[in-house]
This record gives sequence, structure tokens and C-alpha cells, in this order.
Amino acid sequence: MNNDLFVSYSWYFRNALVRANYEDLSKGIFKSEKYLHRFLSNLLLSTNYELKNREMHVLFDDTQNDTENLVNDTVNDTVKFYHVSLISLIKRNRNITANEISKELNQSLSTVKRKIKVLKEQGKIKRIGSDKNGFWEIVE
Repeated sequence: MNNDLFVSYSWYFRNALVRANYEDLSKGIFKSEKYLHRFLSNLLLSTNYELKNREMHVLFDDTQNDTENLVNDTVNDTVKFYHVSLISLIKRNRNITANEISKELNQSLSTVKRKIKVLKEQGKIKRIGSDKNGFWEIVE
């Protein structure tokens, strides 16, 4: 093993480390170790992943050539975002309250309660115990 990959892709490696640790749920930005894995795989396993900085950009759209995905479905995207964000918050803290979720996602309490209700009806989450002393369970 030599340092050639670090020399050629030092900026990519730096950005991959940032993306592996940066998260802002209110903006729909989640941690991703995918880019770091690609870099290390190329370094250690001699794989041949393309290492492009632009793919790590939080607003990068890798579906731009996919005509099916060009349909602008904002409502469904927003619903998916809140469901993923809620589940992510619950995974981090099973005791999180609706008020805390509301603050974290920068959404009104009534919006958060509606989203929680939908996830409960879909059987994706459930509350164990009381609202005050209980905790959330993710149903896999």
C-alpha cells in the first residue's frame, strides 16, 4: 500500500470524513459512511470506485437522468422525509417526546403528532408505557 490515493484524493477523503459525521435532521441531511467506505475500499482492497466530490454534496441529485424520477412529487418526498427523520430521532433516543421532536425538526407540535399517528397506524412505531414515562419502539 502506498500514499498515492491520499495524494490524488485528499480532498475527497476529507469530505468523506465530514459526511460520515455530519447530520442535520431538520434539513433532511443524514450521516453517510458510504463515501468513506468507497475510499478505504479503493485503498485497502484495490476496488475501483469512482471518487467524485460532487456526489457527497448534500443536495446532489443522482437521479437526474432517470425519467421516472423527474416527476416532482413534493408531497410524498416531504412525507418520506418526516417519517425517516422521526424514526431516526427515535432510534437515537427511545424516550424522546413529541415536544423534543418538534424542536429538533423545526415543526409544529401538531404536525409532529400527526406524523407520529401515521407511523403508528402503519405499524412502524409503537409506544410502550405511558406518554409521560414510556418509550418508543421501532417495529422492524
